[in-house]
Amino acid sequence: MYFIDDSLRPENQQHPIIQAVPCGPQWLPGDTDDVPVTMVSHQVQKAVGCHNAGATVLHVQMREADGKGARRMFNEMLDRLRTAMPRRVLQTGF
Repeated sequence: MYFIDDSLRPENQQHPIIQAVPCGPQWLPGDTDDVPVTMVSHQVQKAVGCHNAGATVLHVQMREADGKGARRMFNEMLDRLRTAMPRRVLQTGF
């Protein structure tokens, strides 16, 4: 490949922003065994796995056993995520 200057070479470009959603809202607990529900440690484990795979932004959901959003547990989960990945961008949803 011919480049006029070096700016278009992959090694000179900025890293892409990769957003991961370990547990999206479209999946309910009965859909698959892999949907973490209410278990903060399970959610954090999934998020850390996405981070280790290269995700730069994480969108996290916290849910009750029936699949509805769980605001009451969000602070605990965010605390654990910030401890496990202090420099990661976190986006939350219900």
